[in-house]
Amino acid sequence: MSTPQADYYRLRTEWLRFKSQLFDGMTGLSALPAVLEDIRRMVEDRGFADVIYLDLGRSGGHETQLGWAAYDQAVREFARLLVSLKEAGVLSPQDIVCVDTVRSDRFLLFLGEGEPAEAGRTPVGRRERVVGSLRERIELTPPGSVLRSLRLSAGHARVEKVPDVRTERAIQQAVSDARLMSLVEREGGEVVRRDELSKMIFQGGVRTVFHPIVRLRDREIVGHEALTRPLVGGSFDSVEELFAFAESSELMMEFERMTRRTAIRAAKEVPDIGLLFLNASAGAVEDPEWSAGTVEQDLTGSGLKPSDVVVEITERVAIVRHDEFQGALRTFKERGYRVAVDDMGAGYASLQSLAAIEPDFLKFDVSLVRDIDRSSIKRSLLESLRHLGEKIHARVIAEGVERPEEMQTLLELGIELGQGYLFHREEPPPVVDQEPPPPPPPEKP
Repeated sequence: MSTPQADYYRLRTEWLRFKSQLFDGMTGLSALPAVLEDIRRMVEDRGFADVIYLDLGRSGGHETQLGWAAYDQAVREFARLLVSLKEAGVLSPQDIVCVDTVRSDRFLLFLGEGEPAEAGRTPVGRRERVVGSLRERIELTPPGSVLRSLRLSAGHARVEKVPDVRTERAIQQAVSDARLMSLVEREGGEVVRRDELSKMIFQGGVRTVFHPIVRLRDREIVGHEALTRPLVGGSFDSVEELFAFAESSELMMEFERMTRRTAIRAAKEVPDIGLLFLNASAGAVEDPEWSAGTVEQDLTGSGLKPSDVVVEITERVAIVRHDEFQGALRTFKERGYRVAVDDMGAGYASLQSLAAIEPDFLKFDVSLVRDIDRSSIKRSLLESLRHLGEKIHARVIAEGVERPEEMQTLLELGIELGQGYLFHREEPPPVVDQEPPPPPPPEKP
């Protein structure tokens, strides 16, 4: 027999199930079906609506590389940037922002303000304005943010009110057209970027910058981290995006070998370089050049030996793919290399797993260090992680130290080493001469 209480719970369950299909709790945005009626009214009231399709999902397997939790966080951050465009006036209050489906990394904008023929209000003009504003905001995110490595794909279309066509189907068709456009442009861009990466590998088109790692109590340099920078600008919006694209391609091994050799050759020009910290991707850790002695030959040419090198792997690689890399890590140790776990504090570490890896260094994520003098929570977290380092006999490095107050707080917490703009400002890239233009044709007599 049905009771009021049983009816309540049944209806509540049905409502939650219904809501979960229409509202994305991860981004706080509605899904397309939930706002379809609002879009229909926009089209019928205004006579048209512009559709902009934004896709993070074709960024080179980031979810596989980062794990779903880290990728979810990037999607949430992107959604917040998207909504902030209304506050900035790039979008009007009446414009509609939604996700394609719940738990999606594909977003839709429906713009109905302005006249269809108004200058700068064409679909492509609107798309470029929105995408440009988003990219500017992404560039303002903290260094190391996953958003910096994502390649945003965009498409556009226009829905117009046509008396003989049902508006809802016209909306769905416009969404499909915008999605197809983003895919076509993406594939064309992928070809250009792959050619650019191949050329970069063949020509050695990168340079190395060295960021010092210092002992905080006296600022004595104990080592340098080698970081790669392209020689010339290209179709990649950031260094993070360059590496993300390379890692998603079949060229990653060759690209990382080239950057590693470039760094080792450049290291001999750095006086008192100390320890050389080299970043290694998931694939590079298993590169046979390490076990074959090829890297050691390169080191010898720069007056270095394996004990002078610290191989940096990210926390996720160290923990999530721990079993796969045990053999590779054992090889590093046997040949004399040291190991650092980078981006500590991202949420993957366990004492048991780290103890098995036996890292020589733990590098703490910049997000824990920034403004640590103003946050008791960050101080408590970093102090706990310092205790972790002590338990596994690993030296601690705090990344992203930018202010004297941060350094003083780190000293009070017992942090030994630091790295950041407080100790070194990266110099602007050198001017690279481009190929001269062809000479003008001779004048006719």
